Amino acid sequence: MKKHKPLNLLDDKGFWPEKAAILDGIKELLALGKCDNPPPVRDFGNYRGVRWRDDDENLVPYQSVDWYVYNALNEDRMQVDTNVLLESFEDEPWRDDSMLGDHYDLFIIEEDLYDARHAGKKDSEVNYEVGKADRYVASVISTHRIDHIWGMPYSYLKTEVMRQVCFMFGVPSQHRDDVDFEDGTLFCKNPCILGPARIAPDDWQKLTEIRLKQGPLCEACLEDLKTFFAELSEEPE
Repeated sequence: MKKHKPLNLLDDKGFWPEKAAILDGIKELLALGKCDNPPPVRDFGNYRGVRWRDDDENLVPYQSVDWYVYNALNEDRMQVDTNVLLESFEDEPWRDDSMLGDHYDLFIIEEDLYDARHAGKKDSEVNYEVGKADRYVASVISTHRIDHIWGMPYSYLKTEVMRQVCFMFGVPSQHRDDVDFEDGTLFCKNPCILGPARIAPDDWQKLTEIRLKQGPLCEACLEDLKTFFAELSEEPE
């Protein structure tokens, strides 16, 4: 799969002061990875196409951020199924070469996320997710659990953006012996923002402290990120 492709940013939050945390997180990853050929970043914001509703005011598939969210919404729980949302990005028609072509999607939403595969399990610690990524395709982040923390929403969001973009870029590598595979995601076992996080806001506080005090990535994850960007630079644009 091609790795050098544009990164599309989308959100359904409208104006929000923490939005700069997204670009800051991406810029820091580019610097850490010694990237000299960065992928284009395109901000589609709160995207709505010209015909995003039909004549009956129904949402038209793929024509707005609203459709992506409501297509994956469980109305009984009032939560968005992360896996359905990521599948929508994987299947979207925009990936056709005659349209936008292949790309990465980073989608920030304000609705609460959950994983329907684990909903209702007795041994489940939590009934929500903050973020998830589909390798080399898309990542989605909900600010619902980290947006109302006094004085910290920017820092926590930046931490989660860096986490999910790394996961989307295939970091950490599956060939390492210091990683754990949980719920479809590879997590780093070292002190690193790519470790598991489940309880909000506590785990995001811990990861943000690691990012600020020790640096966001351990040596192994940093090398994985550099390798990703090195391979990306070797590909034709």
